[in-house]
Amino acid sequence: MIVGVGLDLLELDRVARSLARWGDRLVAKIMDEAEARWLPAAALPRARAVALAIAGKEAASKAIGTGWSRGVFWRDVVVEPGPPTSVTLLRGAAAVARSLGSDGATRTHLEVRGNLVLGEVRLLA
Repeated sequence: MIVGVGLDLLELDRVARSLARWGDRLVAKIMDEAEARWLPAAALPRARAVALAIAGKEAASKAIGTGWSRGVFWRDVVVEPGPPTSVTLLRGAAAVARSLGSDGATRTHLEVRGNLVLGEVRLLA
């Protein structure tokens, strides 16, 4: 059973510009060291990977219905590269998922189409 659905759509070039401006400060805000470790070093693949992570994290925060509030932070949602790509909910995000009747299991779809990055996360009961 699906408890919540979250969708996110963002522009890849906007993420690339943000990375060019903020670099590791942006990555450190949204990812812990373990999650950031899998990011490629080259600029374009790195921007693509960060954009996919942002889309997954945003979609997950919407699936649990909080956005980045009620004790849910960027680092509480971990996007694990695939295949298959998956989302793991930790700390505050996991607590909210439990309150909705979910053990935190998700079904995740992330993709890049041209300049657009799409994230879809379904929170399962």
